[in-house]
Amino acid sequence: MSTATLTSLAMLKINIDSGGDYLDYLRPFVLQVLVDQRPEHVTDQIIKDWILRQFGLDIPQKTVQIVLRRLSRSCPLKKEQGVYRITGDLPDPGLAIKKSEAERHINAVTLGLLKFSNTSAKPISSTDNAVVAMSAFLAKFGISCLRAYLRGTAIPDLEGKHDTDIVLVSKYVIHLQQAEPERFKSFLIMVQGHMLANALLCPDLQNVQGNYKTTTFYLDTPLLVQRLGFEGSPKKDAVKELIRLLQQLEGRVATFSHSRKELENVVRGAAGRINSYNSRGAIVMEARRRGTTRSDLLLLVEQIDDKLMEAKIEVKETPRYIKDFQIDETMFEQILSDEVSYYNPHAREYDINSVRSIYVLRKNTQPSSVEKSRAVLVTSNSAFSQAAWNYGQKYEVSREVSSVITDFSLANMAWLKAPMGAPALPRIGLLAFSYAALQPSMGFLNKFLTEIDRLKERGGITERNHQLLRSSALVNDELMNLTLGEETALTEETITETLGRVSNEIKKEEIEKTTAEKAARQRVQDELDAHIIQKEKVQERIYWLCHRGAKIAACVVTTTVIFLLIAGTVFGFGFQSTQPSIRCILTLGSVTLGLLGLVNLLFGPTLKSIHQGMQKRFGTWFFKWMVATIGVDLSESSDD
Repeated sequence: MSTATLTSLAMLKINIDSGGDYLDYLRPFVLQVLVDQRPEHVTDQIIKDWILRQFGLDIPQKTVQIVLRRLSRSCPLKKEQGVYRITGDLPDPGLAIKKSEAERHINAVTLGLLKFSNTSAKPISSTDNAVVAMSAFLAKFGISCLRAYLRGTAIPDLEGKHDTDIVLVSKYVIHLQQAEPERFKSFLIMVQGHMLANALLCPDLQNVQGNYKTTTFYLDTPLLVQRLGFEGSPKKDAVKELIRLLQQLEGRVATFSHSRKELENVVRGAAGRINSYNSRGAIVMEARRRGTTRSDLLLLVEQIDDKLMEAKIEVKETPRYIKDFQIDETMFEQILSDEVSYYNPHAREYDINSVRSIYVLRKNTQPSSVEKSRAVLVTSNSAFSQAAWNYGQKYEVSREVSSVITDFSLANMAWLKAPMGAPALPRIGLLAFSYAALQPSMGFLNKFLTEIDRLKERGGITERNHQLLRSSALVNDELMNLTLGEETALTEETITETLGRVSNEIKKEEIEKTTAEKAARQRVQDELDAHIIQKEKVQERIYWLCHRGAKIAACVVTTTVIFLLIAGTVFGFGFQSTQPSIRCILTLGSVTLGLLGLVNLLFGPTLKSIHQGMQKRFGTWFFKWMVATIGVDLSESSDD
């Protein structure tokens, strides 16, 4: 596989501040194909194939069709009998310069991954394989369970399984963040480019409103667990940033009362198991890693309501059962059983109750977008989301928009509304995903526990070492280092090596506690993180300040236009005035009315769409002007 796909993703990111809507990101790619290839007959299928061949992006025909229609308004491109023809010289978009800059990012990251893999359990043998590994990783950042999306990702399909590649690249991402910040920026550019490319999969995205004013997002229990920090800082930061962006976009964030009850039960259960070396749940392992005790967890249980209020998550009563708007719980349970493996049977009951509640809240509606869906359940479990999607295809109320979507899908869609207003979200989401990918699956852990029990029975390890392998928070990390999450790699030799590494790491940590080396490394990392966060906050404040200014400016212009339209209408009914000022207003209003009528006849825009377009353009102008005025460098290139 060539680097064309990754390079194109980086080019999309570099083009992010050009203004316009999502489809404007694709315009230069279509135009470049037309300039380079000059096909005699131009169709959406031909251009789609060339974009895949030349840039490595798999874009739906409908999206290409819309871009061609837009280009035909300003370029020598004429449609005859359903086929476009080039009728003159097309402007060259000059992607060569952007491609050169993007290739620098890709080459640095690719060569770095090749080198890094040599320290892993499965070294990568070639540049092509490194590109495949990164593509497989990026493909996980797709949008799913929305009917409008024809595919989950713009990255072409990859053959075979790539689970170990995803683990390896996740380890590489964390290494870059901690040790090579410039290459981490380059990798982040690809992630942001892929998030932008997700918008190109759905041409309908350009028509949705710019906020979530009428939608309430209900977080399920696992996301509440993550937001309150019970599974570590990376996941907490990701959910926190998502909530912040949703609220900036005027959406409401809540949880059902039964989810709040489940949250309490989950944390209480973890507190009861924390001292048992057999327990390996995410909350328990994080508690051991941080030195949290049973009494600490029980104290946090008593503070749940305060913590949720502090996190700006409203607890809403679960809707009562309404017969006309209930789901077939037996059928949905069967679909859930096919998609989701529940270790706690009560969790299935809570999930069914959550989905049922969304259907009640959506009663008498058939939403065509998330923005118009009234209520959406947000989960971190993609299998649960898929099950809800499959069930929803039987009902009009959620055929277009699933009752359940994943937190990443929502974060991606929300970020697309204001990419310059949420600069931290892709970085935080990337780190959260990478840390999560390094956690072994329950199937892997069960096999590991079975193997160490056998070793103990045969006398291969001592009782003390058996307990260490069961309870140490370091074991999971070393297991993933040696196996990359592959069950077939879990052998007696890897277990023995894991034991040796964990023992050495414990001794090393004890030594480091008495030295300044660890503290010095942490200070450098903290200073670097603080610089990045400060830069992101400056950009965020500038964006939302300009966003508010654009709303005001657009309202002033729209109000003036409406006033002139009324004046023109009055003049049209024959009203006259001897006052020069009033006569001037009436005449101006008449001219405005005529011009808008002509524009509407030719292009068909509504006053609402004109208002939204003005607001978007004002926002872009204000942002660029303010950045230039105060001299802030928001560049994310690797040499800044």
